[in-house]
Amino acid sequence: MKFNQFRLIFFLSSIILLSSCLGSSDVTTSTDASFASLVFKANDSIPYLSTADFTLVGNTIVNVDSLPFATRIDSVYPTFTWKTTAYSILYIPGGNKYKKDSVLITGTDTIDFRKKLRIRNWATDYKTIKEYYITANVHQVDPESYVWKTTSANLNSINATSQKTVVLNDTAMFYYLNDGASSYLYTSTNGTNWKQATVTGLPVSTPLTDMIEFNGKLYLTQDGTNIYSSADGFNWTKKTVTDFTFKSLAYVLNNKLWAVVQSNTDNSYHFSISGDGNVWNTTTGTIPDNFPVSGFASTAYSSSTGTPKVLVLGGYSANGTILHNSWSSQDGVYWIDFSTENHTLDTLSVGASVVFYDNKLLVFGLRTDNGKSFCKVSKDEGLSWMLPDVHRNILPSAYLSNPRSYQSAVVLRPKTYDKINSADLLNEMELSNHIFVIGGKLGSTTYSDVYTAKLNRLNFLRQEKTIYANKYK
Repeated sequence: MKFNQFRLIFFLSSIILLSSCLGSSDVTTSTDASFASLVFKANDSIPYLSTADFTLVGNTIVNVDSLPFATRIDSVYPTFTWKTTAYSILYIPGGNKYKKDSVLITGTDTIDFRKKLRIRNWATDYKTIKEYYITANVHQVDPESYVWKTTSANLNSINATSQKTVVLNDTAMFYYLNDGASSYLYTSTNGTNWKQATVTGLPVSTPLTDMIEFNGKLYLTQDGTNIYSSADGFNWTKKTVTDFTFKSLAYVLNNKLWAVVQSNTDNSYHFSISGDGNVWNTTTGTIPDNFPVSGFASTAYSSSTGTPKVLVLGGYSANGTILHNSWSSQDGVYWIDFSTENHTLDTLSVGASVVFYDNKLLVFGLRTDNGKSFCKVSKDEGLSWMLPDVHRNILPSAYLSNPRSYQSAVVLRPKTYDKINSADLLNEMELSNHIFVIGGKLGSTTYSDVYTAKLNRLNFLRQEKTIYANKYK
């Protein structure tokens, strides 16, 4: 806004005249011209600008938490507060140097904050001056977009019959494969750099699909009676259970490891629960009709109200029928079948993966109707599913052009809350909250590629720190 010379001269003359008329004994003066606060007034066109929180960093007044993506700051009403002020003048930059374009701050002028501005404030002694620069930050990327990239096009050339990736202790990803003759393992803490490692005690021909992490250990069942466990991911030990037949390790809920089992007396199907992965109760409740016994995807999470929940998708029924049901439960015993009212997962093939991410559920897999890669999102805890916004969540073409099922989908999360204040805070935040989609197979073709994405909003470090503090403390 151009400076009105007559207006400023008149204003300053009035102040001087008023001061001389009042006399020094009637006026309280101060030499403190320091900045106190800056607020952007809301208006009809951009009502949320009043949420801008400005603070002083060095000699710059800045909003450290940027304003929302695409916020217009070319014409806003600023309200400055000072420790004391007689008047303050804002200087508008032009070209490479600050020219004399300026405006007397009255609270009624609209200012363009797209450029770095300069402001001077005079204390009430009319002599002391404080000068500051002003920077208004606006997010330059869409916070709700995912940026997918390929971190490895081909980790190995193993013709695996089964594979599974799990995260152990929120520290590293363990990528297991077997081909009927040998077991293989690759590990990574960032999804980019992978190391091949030796694994011992793990069966070489068992399906790996029901491998699961529970209380700092990994578990896997084999042949119905054997359950394997590992505390470090490299060395595995076997335990035999004779009370029932394991069909699948299902999920972790309420600090218990749950499994779908078959009774050895009447062949009925039940849930079995263990608090330590070693001692199992005989049976707990009968599974519902059309509940899967194998090949399903599952994840446990906390609802928007903080209630622990589990979701089970697809899989095979006890008689081998492919299911498209979406089951939800709060206690692992009483279940609601969402698919009776919503059929948005009717084309989901067996071998899908589901993760809970940013208070939403994402499922990855294969479509049965056209054989293409499948990715859908649920914002209502698994009741309904929709395709992601194609402009915000575009999977890499290398993944989309090579459809597969039995891929692994995992999320690297922050390790512990106290790490937030550690020296490697930025590095920890950068690594955490990434989704990884790894490997998979289609017919006789096996994939060992790795793809990753992170929601842009979770890269806003100050906001992410708040998320950590609230969610992972």
